[in-house]
Amino acid sequence: MDLGIQLKQGMKLDQNLSPQMLQSIKMLQMNTIELQAAITQEIETNPLLEAEEPVDNRMESLDEPVRESSGVDGDDNSHDLMEPGIENSIDWNQYMEDGFRNSEAPYKDLGGRDPDEDLRPEPTRGLSMQELLKNQLREWKRSPQIVKIVEYLIGCVGDNGFLAPADKDLLLDENAEEQKDPDIAEVEEVLQNKKPLEEASYPVQEAFHVLQSFTPPGIGARNLRECFLIQAYRIPDFSPLAIQILEKHFDALTELRYAAIAKALNKSTEEVQKAVHELHVLSPHPGAQINNTPTQSIVPDMEVVKTGEGKFKVVMRYEHIPRLHINETYRKILQQPNASKKDKDYVRDKLNAANTFIKSVDNRRSTIELVMNAILEKQHDFFAKGPENLKPMILQDIADEVKRDPSTVNRVTNGKYVDTPYGIYELKQFFSSGIIQSDGSAVGSAKILDTIKDLVANEDRSAPLSDQAIADALEKQGMKVARRTVAKYREELKILPARHRKALK
Repeated sequence: MDLGIQLKQGMKLDQNLSPQMLQSIKMLQMNTIELQAAITQEIETNPLLEAEEPVDNRMESLDEPVRESSGVDGDDNSHDLMEPGIENSIDWNQYMEDGFRNSEAPYKDLGGRDPDEDLRPEPTRGLSMQELLKNQLREWKRSPQIVKIVEYLIGCVGDNGFLAPADKDLLLDENAEEQKDPDIAEVEEVLQNKKPLEEASYPVQEAFHVLQSFTPPGIGARNLRECFLIQAYRIPDFSPLAIQILEKHFDALTELRYAAIAKALNKSTEEVQKAVHELHVLSPHPGAQINNTPTQSIVPDMEVVKTGEGKFKVVMRYEHIPRLHINETYRKILQQPNASKKDKDYVRDKLNAANTFIKSVDNRRSTIELVMNAILEKQHDFFAKGPENLKPMILQDIADEVKRDPSTVNRVTNGKYVDTPYGIYELKQFFSSGIIQSDGSAVGSAKILDTIKDLVANEDRSAPLSDQAIADALEKQGMKVARRTVAKYREELKILPARHRKALK
């Protein structure tokens, strides 16, 4: 066996993207807010790039034709400017003249900022769950030992508002000493169900009670039963029978075995149902009442406006993107015969970068506009008749229409929004699967979902529709859907099965 070093000859096909192409692709993925930040950063680092205070020219764009995108799939020559070996052959004086003369022409629409923008307050982030609970803890007068335990418990509260054991793999080294604390170790035993809370020491029990007295009610519970009990105890005149059912017959309650509960408590089924009905005021998701995520602004990139009977137009919105151009002051540096080579090289590099950046911004705009016009054509019934008329459509349908790769269409539709007569929609919402009917036509999943939602909303709560009954009702409306598909859509809508939707008398 020969294990020595050997030389082999082979062929391999690689496709390498230039830095300019990568920049264009990256910019295509940005939403409007991210693009604003990218423009601000580029202006700060490139003195040749400047931004103006443009006006809202949406009405002007009503008369403008849709421009073809230069593309990001490697099928154009829009970025040859930066290819090696070309820059030395460029007449930079002429380049500067052309750049300033044409700098506004192809990008004249990249302008506009809302004149009231400076008067609007900046979006603020709501307090996180942990911050809100710590603020409440400061109002409690307890010993340092109990405060320390409560602070640890607050760190164990998840986004849903329930307590969970600490993840040992995520503990930092500086928390190692904390884990050796006997109180904290006992807390972990309780959270891991190794020790009942009733058998824990007084400081640990008191810490749990302090946390569970915070707002919103139910916060700091270890399970759904405890969550309901915490809320029920805090409601004046809450049904004692309902509390008794939660305390001793919770498993039977989750299985809706009212007759068994009635027999165990020596009550009538009607009394049990009436008591259980009071549980409807309790929330199973206490954490949902706390907004612990940053407030995110949605800025539409375009708007669909009606121009006539059954006719619509895509109007790009540029008021949030500043108009970009080249700083004319730097023209003199290239024209000065006594300017150093170092200065001229610096200006050349920055000039290339500025022009490439402007092209990337314009390419993003034109590609989004191109894709949106294709969506408007494919989904005309949506804009003319309403969201229930959304047709099945996949990325490949639009990619074929605009002659772009599906990955490009995917980048365009993620995080980009359009203002329609029916509200603001993310572009990716216009894509949905469908169910093929016996006649070869397709029904969009969005329409099926809306129909299922309406059927359940209007059903007889004393005899809720089963998945098969929903499938039968859909078929009567011309939509043939299998029972298993109905079950999948029902779960997607977060609708409980029929036996759990049955109303109590």
